Amino acid sequence: MSSEIERLNSNTEVVSFSAMFAMLWRTKWFIIIFTMAVSTATVLYAISLPNVYRASALYLPKSGDEAGGGLAKLAGQFGGLASMAGINIGGGGTDKTVAALEFMKSRAFLQSFIEKRDLYVPILAAQGWDQASNKLIIVPELYDETNNTWVRAAPPGFKVIPTAWEAYDALNKMITVSEQSKKGFVKIELEYYSPELAAKWLAWLVEDLNAYWKAREHAQTQKSIAFLTKQADGAQLSELKNVFYQLIAEQTKTTVLNEVSDEVLFETIAPIVLPEQKSAPSRALLCIVGFALAFMLSCVLGLFYCVFRPVKNSQ
Repeated sequence: MSSEIERLNSNTEVVSFSAMFAMLWRTKWFIIIFTMAVSTATVLYAISLPNVYRASALYLPKSGDEAGGGLAKLAGQFGGLASMAGINIGGGGTDKTVAALEFMKSRAFLQSFIEKRDLYVPILAAQGWDQASNKLIIVPELYDETNNTWVRAAPPGFKVIPTAWEAYDALNKMITVSEQSKKGFVKIELEYYSPELAAKWLAWLVEDLNAYWKAREHAQTQKSIAFLTKQADGAQLSELKNVFYQLIAEQTKTTVLNEVSDEVLFETIAPIVLPEQKSAPSRALLCIVGFALAFMLSCVLGLFYCVFRPVKNSQ
């Protein structure tokens, strides 16, 4: 065996697979024990992981072109006349989808969402979900359910009672957004231990986003109407007054349409369905990967051992 090892070490062009096999056979018990130990640890780790459920829904974004179609027509018809008076009507509406999706995952919106819905405990203190009792499994070292008080050891720079700042990162990782621009819809998903809470939080998330955007659009249109009314009252040309009045009519139309529906930003195409099967973790895949990595690592360590501790020739 020592001659095979020496030939393997000295020959840099040809690799002796028989010598490699001999080296691996020499350390076979180490490879078996190491692989089994790591595989067992991987199995135990996979079993300890809680199930995660994914709630998803499809939404149709209401772009700015839909809301601003009338303004776009007026811009083409009266843009030159309005510019004479120093008024910029502008082109058609811009697509609000990208901005809305970025805002939905922003710290400002999600922290406000956490505070409004009081999600501190399920986000920061839960470690799983008991399917039999349909209750979250709360870490007792973090939160005392009996007295409804936080008992955790406060991280550096924070207090015992957590803030929305701490919960933001955890909630942000639960949310996945995929925009299918060619197909014209947006898919929003939320993963959590409890399937019921995952579906409920996703519904709340889109509901609050639509409510925020509705209030924002209302404030902007009211401000625009007030400005246009002032400009119309001060206009000298009747044609220019007509432009302002038509713009006011379009803004009023937008306000009325927004009041009709609460889904002013994202309209539901496929409603949220309560997930019945877990989306993660893939325990079988985790065990297979753990076994493969343990086996390869043990083989590499075994080869290194044989290289640095060769068998001495009895002669």
